[in-house]
Amino acid sequence: SAAAAFIHNGHISAKTVAPLFAEENPCPLLEHPASDDCAMFGWGDFGGPQRDFNRVEGILETVVGYSGSSDPRTSVNPTYKNIQDYAETIRVRYDPNKLTYSDLLSMFFGFHTPENPAWCGSQYRSAIFSFNQDQREMAELSTKNWGALGRFVAVEDASDFYRAEEYHQKYLEKW
Repeated sequence: SAAAAFIHNGHISAKTVAPLFAEENPCPLLEHPASDDCAMFGWGDFGGPQRDFNRVEGILETVVGYSGSSDPRTSVNPTYKNIQDYAETIRVRYDPNKLTYSDLLSMFFGFHTPENPAWCGSQYRSAIFSFNQDQREMAELSTKNWGALGRFVAVEDASDFYRAEEYHQKYLEKW
């Protein structure tokens, strides 16, 4: 198991575990892809959504991070321990020959049960971050079509996206 890799002669090695939980490295601000083959969702979790999307044929890349600050000019350099008003977010690149943005919206609601933001707060809120007007219109229609669940999902313009700490990337695959 992954946990066994950190144990040597019955002792946990801080030298091998520390990099997984280190906060010294800032979470880098990533540029948004120039193409239209990208979607971004606030999900309230990192591990589950990344695992779920990575299992889908046509998904090219997933990255978890922080996005959706109400004022990215004053809220900067979020980390898991200092997330400010950012949401835990997954950015998904997909093959448009195999999947559509509408498919990803269906997966978002299929994989995820949105919660009332009054209960879960900003960090764990459900959001669809749109990169363009077409995505916004599809996201708004999708939230309406999902009725009661859709009312708990914010549709917001995509803003700054900070890649989460390395130990969050493909987290469930590490354990």
